[in-house]
Amino acid sequence: MRATRPAGPRAVTVPRRSRSKLAGLLLGALALSGGCASLTPRQPLPPDVLAARATLEARWRDFHDLRSLAEIRIRRDTRIDRLSGVLLLRAPASLRFEALLPFGPPLLVVASDADAVTLWEVPSERAFIGRSSPDATRRWLGLALGAEELVSLLAGYALPARDPLSGQILPPDDIGPSLAFETADGRQRIWLDPASGDARQIEWTGGSQPARAVFIPDGLRLATLDGKLDVTVRYRDPRRDSGFDPELLKLTVPQGVRIQDFR
Repeated sequence: MRATRPAGPRAVTVPRRSRSKLAGLLLGALALSGGCASLTPRQPLPPDVLAARATLEARWRDFHDLRSLAEIRIRRDTRIDRLSGVLLLRAPASLRFEALLPFGPPLLVVASDADAVTLWEVPSERAFIGRSSPDATRRWLGLALGAEELVSLLAGYALPARDPLSGQILPPDDIGPSLAFETADGRQRIWLDPASGDARQIEWTGGSQPARAVFIPDGLRLATLDGKLDVTVRYRDPRRDSGFDPELLKLTVPQGVRIQDFR
């Protein structure tokens, strides 16, 4: 049985060389899993921090799903890979991206949730399955993001640190006011729109992967602060909270495809 393909216009093909390079990045995502221990905050969060944090969390809880054509550009140093296709997101942690060719079957299908990540390379008839983890995301996307954190960013939301050691509201700068958390892994800073309370930008510093996420009008830009990685996701005709069938997120690899299961 073939994987279900979301409806939508065909997108531009990806050059063969770029496809093979991107596939190499994606394959490594499925061999390893990881996580981090949760710590109890050492300092009570001030009331203004608690209020700002609650606003961000409430906005994320209001999100249900997103369906859109997407163009993804990944630059690693001087190498650039591009994919175009259909992206499906569903709260809290489900994702499916199907890279499309102008004619014929899909080029590549990636499906993930809180438990597993599946990568199906359609032309080569190979599929890989691994545990969902920040390390798996780092190996195919370049940044160590958990499944829910990745979905929230792609949907345009900021998830505050789960178990901060401390937190404070910082004065406005050129971007605006911000909320900063000290965590066991470093520091998270979230800039907020003072009128709506929506997140404008997130920055992670002091840890193993200093990075920045900027919410742009038609998508998201993720980049490491050392300039070695830059990921841009742009949407065309996005539809939010349409209530699409959750079955569209599932990936059923056809018989005859070689499967490597790393779970």
